[in-house]
Amino acid sequence: MTTLRVWSHQAASFLFSGKRQRVITAVFFTLTLLVITSILYTNRELLRSYEWHIQPYWLVLAIGLMLISMYMGAWAWHRLVADVANVTDRRLNIKIWWYANLAKRLPGVVWYIASRAILYEQAGVAKRTVTLLSGLEIALMFVSGLITTLLTLPFWVLPDEISQNLGYAWFMLVLIPLSLLLIHPRVLEKILAKLSSDKEATPGSLILNWHHTLIWLVMYMVIWVAGGLILFSTINFFQTLSPQQLVPVVGMWSLANSVSLAGAITVTNIGVREVSLALLLTQIMPLPVAIITIIAIRLILLAGGLITAVIALKLQITTLAD
Repeated sequence: MTTLRVWSHQAASFLFSGKRQRVITAVFFTLTLLVITSILYTNRELLRSYEWHIQPYWLVLAIGLMLISMYMGAWAWHRLVADVANVTDRRLNIKIWWYANLAKRLPGVVWYIASRAILYEQAGVAKRTVTLLSGLEIALMFVSGLITTLLTLPFWVLPDEISQNLGYAWFMLVLIPLSLLLIHPRVLEKILAKLSSDKEATPGSLILNWHHTLIWLVMYMVIWVAGGLILFSTINFFQTLSPQQLVPVVGMWSLANSVSLAGAITVTNIGVREVSLALLLTQIMPLPVAIITIIAIRLILLAGGLITAVIALKLQITTLAD
């Protein structure tokens, strides 16, 4: 495991340093275009046979919400880094969060975390501290995703055969207290204290309480809701949904992404979100529409990642020029 971590940091350092940042941006842009082309080609028959009812203003709304969501995610990361590591440069934190998102196109979370650690190291922040913060971010997203899903469950309108089994979903109530242990202030303080004794880690002295944790959880719950709004808008671009379906759609989005996060931590997150979301969406729409919606929202998210990465790169060039 140590060898893998060292190798991943070395590889990320090579890829995300100096002028290679511009090259890697171009590479990921090309890969994204290839992914988009592959998705469209693979589903060409489905796209031809679907009876379209396009409502363009919903797509505009989805893109606008996506950009807002990307800023919200970066802001939540900034608050996390500022509170725990005392790195209060908002521009730096947002810039790195946006740019490191490019590495999410690679399988697993190791590239994403390693690239972020390398970028922060160039700004004088220890890699171990950034790795800890990345793990904390994942834990917060997972717990807030479960909470968001549970809060929406009473509003789900499902067929009787599904509703009868829905009670089993409340097993997630057991997962929440277990997950909260990951972000308990005392647990975090012990981890930070251990890192403080390490020469490479410099989190500084810090006293955490539930005030910090609850604020972080609320921020990520709001981000889950924003993601659900993006999904709802994307669905309405193809097929009209009633306003009553908004809350269930938010829950489906948070549940599918929470499952994907768990997969990323344990095995891999490749396709987990898409498969989970497809299964959930078939409860409120035909499967072909669900597939098209997933393709569309993936393209929107890919575009959002590229747009914010380019903005981050421009900001960094400006900063270096200054």
